[in-house]
Amino acid sequence: MLSLSSLPSTVVPSLSSSPGGCATGGPRARSSRQEVALFQTLQEALREIDLPETQDLPQGMSHSEMCICVLGSPLPYLSLLLEAGQRSPGDALLCLCPSWLSRSSSLLVHKAVTFDLGGRTFLSNFNPPRKVTYFLSSDPWAKEEMTRETDCPSGGSGALGQFWGNVLTTRVLLQKAKIHCPPTLALLLPPGQMRLEEGRTGGVEVVHLEMGAEEGMNSVRNKVDTFLESENMRGSERVVLRCSGGRFVGEATSPPVYLSRNSRDEVWAKVSYLLPQLLPGEAVLLEAYCSPLKPGPRVEDRTWEQYTDCRPQVPDLSFRLCAIVTRSPLDLPLLYKLVCRVGVSDDPLSHSHSLSQSLETTLLECGFTDPTMAKSLCRLALDTALSCLCVVMETESNMSAEQRGGAGAQTDMIGVDLLFTMDGSIIRPVILGLHPSLCLHSSFQERGMGMEGCDSGIEGWSRGTLLLTPLTRSQYYLMQGKTVLVVGAGGHSKKFIWKTAKQYKLKILLVDSDPAHFASQLVDHFLPLPDLPDHRRDDQHCSRICDWLLSSSLRPDGCVCFWDECVVLTSLVCDRLGLRGPPPEAIRIAKEKSRTHRHLLGLLKSTGTNLISVEQPSGQPDSLVEFGEDERRGRQQNGMVNMEGDSLRAMADFDRGDLFNEAMGKHDTTAPTSSSPSLSSSSSHSFGTFRPSAPLLSPSPSSYAVPCIHVESTLDLEKAASGGEGGPGGASVGVVRFPAVMKLEYGAGAVGVRKVCSLEESLAHFERIGGDLREETDYPGIGLGWGNAMILMEYVGGTEHDVDVVLFEGRLEGAFVSDNGPTRTPAFTETAAQMPSGLAQDKRAQLIRAAHHACLGCGLRDGVFNVELKMTEVGPRLIEINARMGGFYLCDWIRQLYGVDLLMAAFMVSCGVRPCLPSATALPARGHFAGVMVVVSRHLHALRTTASPERLRGLHQEGALWLNELAEEDELISGGQSDDRGAAALLRLWMCGEQ
Repeated sequence: MLSLSSLPSTVVPSLSSSPGGCATGGPRARSSRQEVALFQTLQEALREIDLPETQDLPQGMSHSEMCICVLGSPLPYLSLLLEAGQRSPGDALLCLCPSWLSRSSSLLVHKAVTFDLGGRTFLSNFNPPRKVTYFLSSDPWAKEEMTRETDCPSGGSGALGQFWGNVLTTRVLLQKAKIHCPPTLALLLPPGQMRLEEGRTGGVEVVHLEMGAEEGMNSVRNKVDTFLESENMRGSERVVLRCSGGRFVGEATSPPVYLSRNSRDEVWAKVSYLLPQLLPGEAVLLEAYCSPLKPGPRVEDRTWEQYTDCRPQVPDLSFRLCAIVTRSPLDLPLLYKLVCRVGVSDDPLSHSHSLSQSLETTLLECGFTDPTMAKSLCRLALDTALSCLCVVMETESNMSAEQRGGAGAQTDMIGVDLLFTMDGSIIRPVILGLHPSLCLHSSFQERGMGMEGCDSGIEGWSRGTLLLTPLTRSQYYLMQGKTVLVVGAGGHSKKFIWKTAKQYKLKILLVDSDPAHFASQLVDHFLPLPDLPDHRRDDQHCSRICDWLLSSSLRPDGCVCFWDECVVLTSLVCDRLGLRGPPPEAIRIAKEKSRTHRHLLGLLKSTGTNLISVEQPSGQPDSLVEFGEDERRGRQQNGMVNMEGDSLRAMADFDRGDLFNEAMGKHDTTAPTSSSPSLSSSSSHSFGTFRPSAPLLSPSPSSYAVPCIHVESTLDLEKAASGGEGGPGGASVGVVRFPAVMKLEYGAGAVGVRKVCSLEESLAHFERIGGDLREETDYPGIGLGWGNAMILMEYVGGTEHDVDVVLFEGRLEGAFVSDNGPTRTPAFTETAAQMPSGLAQDKRAQLIRAAHHACLGCGLRDGVFNVELKMTEVGPRLIEINARMGGFYLCDWIRQLYGVDLLMAAFMVSCGVRPCLPSATALPARGHFAGVMVVVSRHLHALRTTASPERLRGLHQEGALWLNELAEEDELISGGQSDDRGAAALLRLWMCGEQ
């Protein structure tokens, strides 16, 4: 007999222990007993998975500002806590009692079990308390409204748990979205949380009760009989009876009762017994029992049992699916896990009565051996589960903060119980309920059973999706209200930065040369510096910026740059203010392309104690550095424009002498001093000193560098072609073999790049560039403010790739690889790109390692950097390092595919907040992008006719394609310019619809 008194009140295991000295009978005593029971449950769970028991927190253990907190039983979210403890040790906390927390405008933790590396746990007390940056709760405290009236991000709340735990509410909403649920008759005592109207929604019929009248009960009896005889029940021999809403939220508090459909008197007796016990908002549900999909035909195997007398009877099998779906930071549904429960077809399946396995294995065992059929069923299950979370997100978007249980409360994860049924000849998925805690708890055992390596939702496991949103929301919460100084506004392609910063509630201080720049109206404070492009005065610019901040009482938490022109100045400002960022020496090495390679070629492999470099102070061999006055005059006649000290190379000479002498403890008193005032007068209290490094377990970064020379005169080219003098160690330096590539030393956007096959071709291209591109006004935004010196680099074959890396204190926090299509020769204009990379996984790993170690080799330890490489037959080879976030389309692609915002990562690093991701290199992509570069010189006719900007924007709005505009419309269609000078827009096509 199902009655209110027989329903269990909690799912937490009952442990016969009570704390000593605790009074009995009061709420505090019950809370304390529950606390002890939950702690013992945690210890048993840790022992079950071979992890050490919880210890007291040792002295000296540190933690970051991030704090992911779970209140309640350790079982539902143990997977999340262990994974978070591995990625961010000490920042995943389990509170076993509400008294361990306090609430003000924020949620604070005073006591918790912290999760650390290797699954270690520590019982910790915090004084001062830690501020919670992400919150989850589970039974027995799931209904506690801890986040109400706070600004704390939460993956759920008591109000949302009550809402989605109501089976009737969930089914009505799913049916409105055309998602199949069991045919249901709901006998509801109004009003209910949604004030559900009487009537039918799909297969769910709601009947309002009017208790107390005999004729009312007769009407209800007629409704029950009609339902049992309805068309929807013809395929069901049994009926399921349960309660819903109010006190009956969750399967544990309302276990289903299975009855024969033909025993109408028994069904009515059960229903009539429950009806008088209902409170307003509660309902009795009568639903059809959905028979699971029957196994397909199987070929009988010959086993040893056929040769004995004990051949057991093999029962018919059925299976039930459990999908865990998470919400991405972009509010997109992502599959975390999809598993199956297998059992005898005649018995209802539950979470706790069978071990789980993958859907692929289950279908194969059930006779669905056709790969096409199996793939279709996998896709059907995946799409249905993702659609359920879409319904949840859409519903919550129309709720108020009060209805959600707090301004930061939203459902970030659901568990979807579903099964396949036959509707005639059609296989349909049927949703049984949404049980996030139950599904996550019951599928925990899948870790360590061969599913960790699967990154595809079809395979049943998607690495990183469980933690992606908790980590991201935590970090965004920490960044709210931060003040960031941005040096250089950039052009039209950077327009998204200012809007995004507002969304993240950041305060932006902007410095730019254009007093009328559109971005000046989109930021909090703006400083115009008209002479900003004159980089000979960067040290003066740095002083003026710092004086402006001081006089305006502005104290930035970080300083960052997204515009290639200003990376050196930004590093000087960071150095002067003591903010996190790469030191100026490292930025200068990366800024000058030839110096990057020569610096890396000079690095010797680390011995574990010292890293030594044989790079000369100027980054060039002596024979190519010291020129006479006649040669200096000859360079100017060849059209090469030199800044004070001949070039950035002269400005950026190390003031520290030879790295080799420094490593050996010697001081070079003969090393030249930089002619730039930025070195001599920059502050000495840098956040981090210049520390180039090489790995111990991987090849030296020198293996990725390519022979090249810095070119400022025809003599440089002639010497390079004929061979330079022997460098340190006896190696021949200064030799570049043809074919080679010539490009601007400080250039951007592939302007001035050309393949040359002989000395004559290189001389001709050198003279052409020297005549056409002399100063910043000749072509703004491509780096001419640093001069028009060039680089001659040996041509490297292979495929071209971009690797965007996120580094924090030298540690790789994220890496994303994209492929570039064949460039349009001889100018190397970009034509196409795709992401994720089509390379094999081990080749992608090689590119990531090369990019990471090349950055470290140059001293770049903190920031978001774009590294261009080629994958050759003998491994990765470096093209160049852009010491700022990747431009053009890359930031948008990575955000859409992986849910990672590189812009926010750059802001975070600059403010000293670690941009922790669930995985640095193995986040699953939710689709595939392929893009075509639309260049004016090649596509002008199309841009003026069939592919006009208006038409492309319309298709973008329709979702048919994705458009990234890198220039204003008048630039796009103004005229037929050459490839070197053409403005461009990137047309991105979503080639694959996988979500």
